[in-house]
Amino acid sequence: MSRLSRFLLLLVPVIVLSGCHPARTKGLLSTLMNADHLRVGIAVDSPPLAYKQDDVITGLEARFAAGLATFAGRKLELVGLPREELAQALLEGKVDIVMAGMTVAEVHKQQLAATNPYMISGQVALVHLDDFKQLGTGSTNLTGKNVRLGVVGDSSGENLILGLKPKGTTSRFASAPEAVQALIADTIDAFIFDLPANFYYASLYVDKGLTPGDTPMTREPLVWAVLPDDVNMRKTANTYLAEIEKSGALKIIIERSIPFYHNTAYSPKL
Repeated sequence: MSRLSRFLLLLVPVIVLSGCHPARTKGLLSTLMNADHLRVGIAVDSPPLAYKQDDVITGLEARFAAGLATFAGRKLELVGLPREELAQALLEGKVDIVMAGMTVAEVHKQQLAATNPYMISGQVALVHLDDFKQLGTGSTNLTGKNVRLGVVGDSSGENLILGLKPKGTTSRFASAPEAVQALIADTIDAFIFDLPANFYYASLYVDKGLTPGDTPMTREPLVWAVLPDDVNMRKTANTYLAEIEKSGALKIIIERSIPFYHNTAYSPKL
């Protein structure tokens, strides 16, 4: 019997007698069994943060995951899951950390712990180049009676627009790509959505005359999620972030992953 196996046999009754929550117990055992791997939960539904290219997971979060694994001296294992399953996977010990473009509010809502932020996101407008001066520099002109806005249903962008009470029309779309195509077809004048995504779509359709707004209308720090009692994982992630920020690598990684980011009001400092 291996040393690890003997240790686990001794540990299990201690955990049971201490009354540890079953999900946390399972998570602890799973972590011990996979101590040489850093299992990162990731949702490949949000370019440029995380998406598949030629069946390979890539994007900003994938780059951070690789960097964190190297920093921690562990082998990286990316665990791609639907976004709605990530929190449960963390609670059940199937992953060690979640990197999925989550805001602090989203992490806390799922009763998880947030790391320090790695970048500031927010809601920006995606517009035609000809409309940039009017619609791409903040929310002031978005509320005009002739402005046709687009949002994804039940998104932060929709919440923002509802609060602004625009006098024009607002169209709800099921997904960001659908809204972007409506903008290209000129059935809406501006698409309000998350900064990284709208910057990505602007670069993808630059030949269609699309450009992102340069003034985020909300301030949304993006963080990673860990278990509330996983002090070591949180400390490791925060130390990694502090080191790459100090070296200047953090800014470089973000700007190489997110087109146009260096032009925004949030890019210089967290």
